[in-house]
Amino acid sequence: MMIEKKKVLSTLVIITLIATVFFNVQTSTVVLRPLVLTGSADSNCANNDSSWHNDSWLNVTVESKRPRILWYDFQKCTNDTFNGQNKTIMDNPNNWTSKRNAMTETDNATWYKFIINISSDQGWDNIEYINISCWHDNGTDTDVNGSLNDPEGYNRSGNQGANRNFYLMYENTTGTANYTMIYPTNGTEITIGNFSEQNVSDTLGISGQTETHNISFVFKPGYQFRYAAGPGEEDSWAESIVQNNNGMPNGTGYDHSTCCWESFENPWSWNFNITAENQGERWDSTNDSDGIERYKSWVNDEFGIYSYTEIVSADNAHVYGAPGENHSTNGSSWYNQLENSGASQNVTVRTRSNGNYSLQVNISDLHHSASIHHPSGTGTVNPDSWINPYALQINNSRIFVRGGNRSTSINFTNTNTNCIWLYGYGNDSQGTTAWQNHESNGTCKYTGEATLPEGDPAEKSEQFPNDYDWSTYGSQNSNSTTIEYRIWIPDTQIAGVYSNHVYYRLRTQTHN
Repeated sequence: MMIEKKKVLSTLVIITLIATVFFNVQTSTVVLRPLVLTGSADSNCANNDSSWHNDSWLNVTVESKRPRILWYDFQKCTNDTFNGQNKTIMDNPNNWTSKRNAMTETDNATWYKFIINISSDQGWDNIEYINISCWHDNGTDTDVNGSLNDPEGYNRSGNQGANRNFYLMYENTTGTANYTMIYPTNGTEITIGNFSEQNVSDTLGISGQTETHNISFVFKPGYQFRYAAGPGEEDSWAESIVQNNNGMPNGTGYDHSTCCWESFENPWSWNFNITAENQGERWDSTNDSDGIERYKSWVNDEFGIYSYTEIVSADNAHVYGAPGENHSTNGSSWYNQLENSGASQNVTVRTRSNGNYSLQVNISDLHHSASIHHPSGTGTVNPDSWINPYALQINNSRIFVRGGNRSTSINFTNTNTNCIWLYGYGNDSQGTTAWQNHESNGTCKYTGEATLPEGDPAEKSEQFPNDYDWSTYGSQNSNSTTIEYRIWIPDTQIAGVYSNHVYYRLRTQTHN
């Protein structure tokens, strides 16, 4: 048996050697490689000299220390039903049109809003303040931030007043956001509306961490909100582009390193600054090497305002007297002493102008109420039928006027013109050559703020608009007086009532 087994093994070896000849198998392969049973081994890894794994990642999360301002605008409401409160109207873009880098109106009726899109990579609770300061630039953009405390910034000397500055604040320190007006304090020149806060997505934000809000802040400027023509009503403004392309801010004044927008390019405009400030949750001085406690980003941009000019009211003037004497509306006049306890009947004119201004008055000859020349057209006497037709009129050269900022009474003939200037000054063709300064405060202007000593011919109680008084009104002009009309009545004047229209003309200086 042993001999037979050896024969079998010898035969298998011979067969194997013969097979290597027919299949061209190298001897070294056969001899050197051990015989291995593969069984269930991975065929993708077997017989390989390298291996790849492509399913893991290196993740670098870049978190902005600053709030990221992605987009903003200044817009006018076009929905006449909006009352400043309705958030449905506020959040519908179809109710608003952009007025950034453009002129728009002020009429104490039209609502506006600042809208801004802000992302915070540390969550929205990290955004504690959004401050909005707005100021008339007086022809220069050296004030770059409208700072509330900087003496060269917000409400600076020479530009003080609620018609030239305002300051709004969004505060989010308690978890319940609050929108308030810091200045003006009496809330008459600027009316604050509601605010709206919408949660939106940031395409480039950190998933599960970044929070982004669209916020609208509504306000309404008053009648004397400062005129700001920029380059002028007929000229084009320098337009700064504000875009956001798939989450990436892009625009003329955008700086990617600071997340800020800087676009002051039009002098004689309204400048606005919107600054978002966070509390530095993970990036305060204890955790971060730059030593900054809080981080801010901001927007600087502009808009313009058309002129607004209105004579709101003017009192009727009534002078009582006798021929051959001077009589007037002031308190020392004979009739007012006798019948009105010496109270002045001088005239108050109430005006509104949102720029530098002038006011002039014109009166033609006065006509007897019985004359057909009476403005009412009800006269019954034709003065041409009289031997002396001038007996039924009082020539306007006998009418003397003072008031406003005119302290000396003059008549129309002495000026060689058809008008008398009460505010500002002009030439014979009624063109204004000198202007009153724009009123810093109040929504109107009264003739009559001046404090006059008791018994002064122009005495009358002073009047201030809104809640102002002597200490707060802050006019940049001399205090004005009420308007006194004085008539020199000829000796031969026929008894009766003589009258004619009084024409006031208020002008606002435009194209600064």
